This record gives sequence, structure tokens and C-alpha cells, in this order.
Amino acid sequence: MSERDHTVAADRTHAVVESMSALYVARQSGLYRHKREDGVGRNLYQSWQPDQAVATMAVALSPDYDADGIIVAGINGGVARSIDGGEHWEALPFRSPPPLVTCLALSPSFTTDGIALAGAFEDGVFRSEDGGRSWRAFNFGLFDHNVFCLALSPRFAEDKLAFVGTSSGIYRSENGGRFWRDLPMPRGDETVLSLALSPQYNIDSTVFAGAEAHGLLRSSDGGASWQRLNAPAGELNAVVALTAADGNLRLAAQIDESAYVSGDDGVWREIAAADVHVVAAGRNESLLLGLADGSVRRVTL
Repeated sequence: MSERDHTVAADRTHAVVESMSALYVARQSGLYRHKREDGVGRNLYQSWQPDQAVATMAVALSPDYDADGIIVAGINGGVARSIDGGEHWEALPFRSPPPLVTCLALSPSFTTDGIALAGAFEDGVFRSEDGGRSWRAFNFGLFDHNVFCLALSPRFAEDKLAFVGTSSGIYRSENGGRFWRDLPMPRGDETVLSLALSPQYNIDSTVFAGAEAHGLLRSSDGGASWQRLNAPAGELNAVVALTAADGNLRLAAQIDESAYVSGDDGVWREIAAADVHVVAAGRNESLLLGLADGSVRRVTL
């Protein structure tokens, strides 16, 4: 396992995604891009809000994004959208009162279907069908509007499957996020802070969920039933499922403020002991850890 750090200013990190050429770090003060060749961070909002911190809770890139694609960022009141790689921005407020957007997911076929979903605290799910230019609430069947996480099927364009985690459990949509159905949970209502679909979901129908009070859950039938997995004790804030270099499934988790990795043997190994705020999948079988001081550490599996 090898590591290297991307140093950024001390500033809480909320989300991290990676393109082919850079890291994009959503932080309390804005959205930062760290180019791969030098690791130096630049606040992409400088040309938009040069004198104002814009807390960014989530960020999503169009598929196969490189330097000049579409970026959608979750901010207080709605989203910010750029179509030129972050050089220029447009604020797109959602309905009043302004919601806090907590999570974003773009269709794997976003460049052709333009579908994006956004989850908001207290306001449910919003859906865009035009590449993020306009948004509409779709909360039919969604009885809990406190949304913390979103996950889309790798074959979303064909099967239209989407999942959201809320303060009382998990909901599933089979029509692209227009209608939701609550799924049974092992111990009734519980807050779900993270969701991850298996990289081979179209084959194994496996979903992983991180519950605030009761740890790691797995469903092998698309959410119809769940079983609890062994995991270190604590609040499970993030779970990531990815394929390692050996071709086997790896699970990574943020539990309290530590990061762990587990292989097929089910044994968890601690890879960061404290101050972890974000765990996300990186490129080339790697993990990205967003730390309390604003830095992002890469861990290669």
C-alpha cells in the first residue's frame, strides 16, 4: 500500500471526487481543484464569489470528465453549475425556503440523458432532466425528506434504479427518481448516512449501507432484505465499494473519524486512525481520504 498527500489550507472537507487530471475537493470555503501534476489547490469560485466563502457539501462531475466538462456542486439553497470546467459559474436556486443540498448523483449517461439527482436535508429529492439547468422536487412515496446520501445503478440508463438514505431508512426508485418506496430495515427506522452499490451490481444486486447506530448492512437482492456485517464499532459515516487491483471487492469505511479497509476475508484494517472526514473512491483502485485539516490523502490498495 502506498500513500501520498495533497496539502490544502486548513478547512473542513465535505466531499472529494477525482477526474483523469485533478482532484475536486468540496470544502467549507468553496470548491477546490488540485491538478495532478503539481497538487496545488485553486478555489474555483474565485471568479464567481471572490470575497465570499461558499460552503460546498457535494460535488459531481459529468462522466469521462476532464478539463472542460460539467461540474455540479451542492451549496446552501440549491446547486452551482459550470459548463467550462469551473471557469464560470451559475447559481441555480431550488424552491423556497432554500434547501441544504447534501448529496448529488449524475446518471452514468449524463452526457446524453442529462439526468441528475440531488438530495437535501429536510427537503427530499430534486431531479434535473436537462443537465442540471433546472430542478424539480420528486418526493412521491418519500415519507422522510431528510436525505443524506444517494446511489445510482451502474445501468441507470436502462434499469432506472436509484437509492436514497434518510434519517429513518432507505428508499428505492425504479423510475429514475420520480417515485420512491421505503425498504425494510433489520431494526426498523434508523438513520442511513452512506450507500454504495457493488461495482458488479448488474450481476450481484448488492447494496451496502452505513447506519448511524447499527453499523454496516448488506443487501444481495437490491434492497429487499438486509443482513448486518461485522465492522468496527462506531458511527458509520461513509462506505465505499470498489474493485482492487487483484480483481476482488474491497470495502472501505469511515467509522467515527477513522478509516478502515476490508477484503474478502471480512477482516477490517485501520488505515487512518483519526481526523478523517471523507472516504471516497479514487482512480486506479485507490481511496481518497479527506482529513480534518483540509488535506486529501490517497491510499492505493
